[in-house]
Amino acid sequence: MVYIILVFLVSFLLCMIIIRLGVFSDAPLGVQKFHKKPTPRAGGLGVFLGLLGAGVGFWVAKKDFAWEYFLFLVTCLPVFFAGILEDATKRVSPKLRLVAGFLSGLLAVLLLNAGVKRVNLPFFDQLLSYWVFSLIFSAFAFSGVSHAFNIIDGFNGLLGGVAIIVFGSYAYVSFLHGDLFLTYLSLSFVFAVLGFMLWNYPFGLVFLGDGGAYLLGFGASVLGALLTSRHPDVSPWFALLLVLYPVWETLFSVYRKKFLRGTSPMEPDGLHFHMLVYKRIVRFFIGERAEALKRNSYTSPFLWFMEVLCAVPAVLFWNNTSLLMLFSFAFVVFYTWLYLRIVRFKVPGVFKAPQRGQKL
Repeated sequence: MVYIILVFLVSFLLCMIIIRLGVFSDAPLGVQKFHKKPTPRAGGLGVFLGLLGAGVGFWVAKKDFAWEYFLFLVTCLPVFFAGILEDATKRVSPKLRLVAGFLSGLLAVLLLNAGVKRVNLPFFDQLLSYWVFSLIFSAFAFSGVSHAFNIIDGFNGLLGGVAIIVFGSYAYVSFLHGDLFLTYLSLSFVFAVLGFMLWNYPFGLVFLGDGGAYLLGFGASVLGALLTSRHPDVSPWFALLLVLYPVWETLFSVYRKKFLRGTSPMEPDGLHFHMLVYKRIVRFFIGERAEALKRNSYTSPFLWFMEVLCAVPAVLFWNNTSLLMLFSFAFVVFYTWLYLRIVRFKVPGVFKAPQRGQKL
């Protein structure tokens, strides 16, 4: 428990210092900006150094998994530093960040044997039996999930809350299997993010930035691959369902931009799901005249609920591929239906607050 407290304290205190120094302050300009004043976007640095602090603690205590833990942190470096460089300069293109994620993915497979070896689909599993195919597929998958987490990082507490749910779920299943390395790694992420969240939600005093978002996405994807690789009874669809919300948000956004709007998938726009929730659902609850900070902080719980819809069945049926596939399909259908309803200004009644005098 002392190591987890160390993670939390390092992350919390470093985020406090980052706020005081205004590290990589982000001006509120752009279609995807919803804050009103320059805000430090180096919270990911606090999270990473919190994880590193735990690693030092494991090394001093001579934990059996300390070396694996440090190797994991090494695999994070390319994608994390690419994100941090973007936070500092605003000049690192999404393509270069994806390449950095691919490089981190290669390191994860080579150093940790974290390759995706099965997806419980016969033909595809046969392809994954070839080491080179598994290596390339895994690196692409890890890079893609890293980018997906960055896509949903739009409001105070949104990605932090999603990450806590994801890594908390990993910690639970890892604990069931007596896997100390993955249990401690998952809990380290949970408490590192919690140290950041106390400054980020609800007032938005510091942001994760691209470095933090890519770090969390990469960690979530590699942890899922490690868990299913080390424990054959864990379905790979358990890991997929946990990250399905950001992954499907990204895939749907690519389709929407490329085929429906005829624009580049890399171009930012204001039609992501979380933005529509902010603009068209939250206003039903607190009114259009509510201050921006209040509307911002009210948005994230709606999106946490979307992640809970994935996490609950994932945790309950972590070893049942058929059910996990069914829940994955159901989530995709629900997300797509809800998005189309909201974008057409047909907000489902369940999301509308009762009017004055109307019965609940």
